[in-house]
Amino acid sequence: MSKQSILIILSLFFSLNLFAGKIEKGFQSLDIYNYFDAKRIFEKALKRDNVAASYGLSIIYLRTDNPFYNLDSAHNCIVRATENYANVKPKKKIKYTKWGADSLGMFEQRELVSNALFSVAKINHTVPVYQQFLDKNPWSKHVDSAVYYRDELAYELAEQTNTAEAFGVFMYDYPNSERSADALASYDRLNYQENTESDNYIDYVRFLVSYPDSPYRSDAEDQIYRIATKTGSLESYKGFIKDHPENRNVPLAWKKMFSTHLQQDYSTNSIQAFLNEFQDYPFKDELMAQLNSVERVLYPIKVRNKWGYIDENEEIYIVPEYEVAEEFYEGLAIVQLEGKYGFVDKTGELVIDAIFDDAYEMSEGHAVVEVDEKWGLINRTGEFVINPSYDDLGNLNEGLCYFSEGDEYGYFDLKGIVRLKLQYSDANDFKNGKAIVSKKDNYGLIDVFGTTSIPFKYTRLKTYSSGVYLAKFGENWGLLSEEEDTILAFDYNFIGKMHNNRAIVEKDGVFNYIDTNGKLILTEWVETYPEYRQLAVFQNAYAKIEYEKGCNLIDTNGRQLFGRNQQNLGDYGTYIAIQKGDKWGYLNKHGRLVIGYNFTAASSFNGKLAKAGGAPLVGIINKKGEYVVGPFFERLEPFNDTVLIAKSRGNYGLLATNGDTLLNFSYISVEPFTNEVVQLETREEIYYYHLKKKKFIRKEEE
Repeated sequence: MSKQSILIILSLFFSLNLFAGKIEKGFQSLDIYNYFDAKRIFEKALKRDNVAASYGLSIIYLRTDNPFYNLDSAHNCIVRATENYANVKPKKKIKYTKWGADSLGMFEQRELVSNALFSVAKINHTVPVYQQFLDKNPWSKHVDSAVYYRDELAYELAEQTNTAEAFGVFMYDYPNSERSADALASYDRLNYQENTESDNYIDYVRFLVSYPDSPYRSDAEDQIYRIATKTGSLESYKGFIKDHPENRNVPLAWKKMFSTHLQQDYSTNSIQAFLNEFQDYPFKDELMAQLNSVERVLYPIKVRNKWGYIDENEEIYIVPEYEVAEEFYEGLAIVQLEGKYGFVDKTGELVIDAIFDDAYEMSEGHAVVEVDEKWGLINRTGEFVINPSYDDLGNLNEGLCYFSEGDEYGYFDLKGIVRLKLQYSDANDFKNGKAIVSKKDNYGLIDVFGTTSIPFKYTRLKTYSSGVYLAKFGENWGLLSEEEDTILAFDYNFIGKMHNNRAIVEKDGVFNYIDTNGKLILTEWVETYPEYRQLAVFQNAYAKIEYEKGCNLIDTNGRQLFGRNQQNLGDYGTYIAIQKGDKWGYLNKHGRLVIGYNFTAASSFNGKLAKAGGAPLVGIINKKGEYVVGPFFERLEPFNDTVLIAKSRGNYGLLATNGDTLLNFSYISVEPFTNEVVQLETREEIYYYHLKKKKFIRKEEE
C-alpha cells in the first residue's frame, strides 16, 4: 500500500473519530440536560450523521423540561432516524450503541413520541385527529385503539344522521372497520325502511327490482306474500303463486293452501280431495307420504341406546339412529343427532336438519329453537322466521310469541314482525286473546293489540279459570274478571284452585272454602296445618279436614260426613279408609265399620277395590277385606279399571286387578303411553306393550 493511501485512510479515521466525538458530546450534554448545547451540536451533525443527530434531536423535542418541546418535530426527527438506520454501517452502529442510539433505543423513542401524539389525539377526540395520527404513526401500538376511536366517532355521526346514505359513506371511507358489518346492516335496514315506509305492495315489488341482492329481499318477499295472502283464502294463495312464481314463499303458499284446505278436517278423505282439486301441487310425493301416514301412530323406541320409531305392527318406520326421539306434534317430532336437535316427519325424513342446541315441539306450525344460547323461531321447513338472537322466546300461541332483549319483553307475530314493542318487564303466552304481562314489576292483562284490560297495579296475576284471574294486590289475593270486575275481594292470603267447584281460601292462619260465586262454605274457619293446601282439596265431592281433635270429611255444602272426628281418614270413596292406633280399617259413608282394622297402610276404595297392606308393602283388597293381589309390592298404581302398574324388588311389571301377572317384573320403568299402551324401559331398550292386543311393540333382534 502506498504512503499516499495510508495518509488518506488515517485522515478519514481521525475525521470520523473527531466527528464521533462531537456526537458523543451532544449526548453527554443531553445527559446533563444542557439542551442548548446538545441541540446546537446535533443540528450541526445532521449532514454528516443524520441518524444519530436526528435521534438526539427527537429526544430534545419530546421532553417538556426545555423550551424546544415540539411533538411534530420530535416525530419528524425520529421517523428520519428510524427510516435511515438500516443504511448505517455496522462499525458506526457499534458506536451508536454506546449512546443508546441502537435500533432498540430508536424504536423505543419512536413509540414514546407516538404515545405522546396519541395522548393529544385522545384529548382532541375527533375523527380527523385520529386519522392524522394513523397516517403518521402506522407502527404505533395505539393503532388499533386509534382505529377504534375513529370508527366509533364516525359511526356515531352516521347514527345521528340515521340515513342509508350516511352509513353508505361510512362504509366507503372505512371499508375495513370493525363497524363495517354494523354499518352495512344499518345501511341495508334503513335502505329497506326508506324505500318501503308506506308498507304498500307496489313499494315492496319496486324494492325487489331495485335491490335484488339486499339481505331484506326475503323480508320484502315475505311482505308481498303477507299482503297478497292476507285474507288466508285458497284464492289468495293461488293468485300469489301465479303472480310471483320466483318468490321464496311459493312453496309455503302451496303448503299454506294445503293447510287451509285441511284446517277443518285433517283426514285421509280431505287429503284426497285436495289432490283431486290441485293436480299441479308440487309436493305430491310428500303429500302421498302424508296420506299414507297421517293416521299412523308411531312410538319412540330405544335399542342399544339409539332411538327410532315403530308402529303397532312392529314395523320400523324410522331406524334407531338418534340419541333422543320425542313424540310427534303436528306431524313432526324432535330428534337428537350428534348432540344437536332437528325434526323428522312420519316418513322418517329429517326434514329440519339437526343443527340446534335445543328445540321445543311444533306449535301452530312453528318451533322455538336455540343456537349459541340464543332463541329463534323456525317454520315447518326449518327457515328462521325469527333469527336466534333473543334471550327468551315463547312458543307461538294464537299467532304471537313473546321475546326478550335484556330486561324487556315484546311480542312477535308468526312472520317475525314486532307487533308489540319491547316495553314489558315480564310476558306470558296469549290464551283466548289475552296475555299476562308486567311493567316495572306490576302485572296487568293485555289483548293482541296491547290494549290494557286489567291495569298494571297488581304484584301478581295468574289465570284462574276461563275469563277469571287470580290477582295479588298488596299482601292479599282476590279474583278479577278480564275487565277488572272484582269477583272475589282482596281479603285472602291464599286462594287455591277450584276442585268440584270449591276452592280453599286462607287468611290470618285459618282457612275456608268458596264456591264459584265467591260465597264461603264453612260457617267456622279452620286452623291451617302442614300441607293442608294439598291435602284438604275436594275430591269426589268431599274434602278431608284435620281438626284439633281428629279428621272428618265434609261435602260441598260444608256438612261433616261423620258425627264425630276420627284419628285419621283416607279420601272419600265407596268405603273410606280409617285409622285407629297403628291399624287401618274401612267405614262406609254412614260411619259403620265394614272392614276391620287389619292393615298398617290403606287407601279408600275406588270402585270395588282398594290399596292396602302392611307398610311399606301393599296389595289390593276387595270389599270383603280379602286380598285379590297379595301385599308384596312396593308400589301399586292403577293404569285403568283392570290393570295395575306394580313395583316389586326394585323392578316394575303389570298386574291384572284379579292378581294375574300380565308382564313380568323385569323393567326399570313402566309408564302409561296411551289408553291401551304402556311404555317399557330396560337398561338398554324402550319399547311398548299393547294391553288390548296383548303383544309387544318392539324391534325384533336381527
